[in-house]
Amino acid sequence: MKLLFAGLLKNMNGGVFVVDHNKKIRFFSKAAEWITGYTREEALGKPCHEIFRADVCDDSCPFDKVVKKGIPIKRMSMVILGKHGSQIAISRTAFRLSGADGNTIGMAAIFRDTTEVQSLRQQLLQSEKMAVMGQLAAGVAHEINNPINGIITYIQLLLKKLDKNDVDPETWKKNLNLVERETKRIGQLVKNLLNFSRQTEPELRPVSLIQLVDATLPLLHEQMIIKNIKMVRNCKEGLPDILGDFNQLQQVILNIIVNAVQAVGADGEIKITCYAEGKSFVYFEVTDNGVGIPDEDMDKLFDPFYTTKTGKQTGVGLGLSIANKIVKAHHGRIRIQSEVDRGTTVSVRLPTP
Repeated sequence: MKLLFAGLLKNMNGGVFVVDHNKKIRFFSKAAEWITGYTREEALGKPCHEIFRADVCDDSCPFDKVVKKGIPIKRMSMVILGKHGSQIAISRTAFRLSGADGNTIGMAAIFRDTTEVQSLRQQLLQSEKMAVMGQLAAGVAHEINNPINGIITYIQLLLKKLDKNDVDPETWKKNLNLVERETKRIGQLVKNLLNFSRQTEPELRPVSLIQLVDATLPLLHEQMIIKNIKMVRNCKEGLPDILGDFNQLQQVILNIIVNAVQAVGADGEIKITCYAEGKSFVYFEVTDNGVGIPDEDMDKLFDPFYTTKTGKQTGVGLGLSIANKIVKAHHGRIRIQSEVDRGTTVSVRLPTP
């Protein structure tokens, strides 16, 4: 049996290490050497924080929780520093280790190098962002042109009044307030677009679902006007926050609404609903009265590079796939209900902190 375990530990891709009650490393597998760059001799007897040098060692070390309470801890994404200072993305599972007599002897951890996976995931996220931004570019340009034209009109009007020495303080104040309002509108549109396009590491914090929706809708305003789409927004104030990355969740919302915009015809309707389920979950739903999705396509909707769009609306087939991955990473789920020629409802459930 010992030979079996020795063989498993030697050949498994995941690194394994064991620390005692003093957090000193007592076992360090071959894969742990490959991942960290430290040899077994360099690691044994050292405090684990000297070898792994991760931010988790400072603010949320799992040792006490694992050893004292016996609660296994799984973390899908964290960064450690290798022997020569290189950043290594890993996933890690830590659990209490007991001896043959049942007494706790320390903590064991299994970790995997996910650097390449994280890199590929970010590339996919960015490629889909660029594809969606290409679809948004014309609409955003028109949306920015509208307030610019308004600003130019008000400035020309004020210049003419100035030439005629017609300086009525109330009129000027009113027109300058309008110029200020339109300028802020442009700034907000540009800010929303930059936030969406910027490639950043996930940053989890309390996020308002209503703020996410309100920051996303202006990016699609022009497309809705062109197709004369009626948009019904039903998001009640006072919803609990969700714990997530604002930019990634905005990409989820944008991809889902873009799909709805492309699915409905002229004079179509899209309903956006936000609501809470107790204190544990918050829902975001998009319902359209578009073409719907055939039953034979439903099981493939989250497959990468699979798309039901044709003609001018052809996409790269990554939108729902990436949206699903983002939602799962936030411990949520996506549910899609559809009927051909009747429409589609996409429901996203996200947990509260």
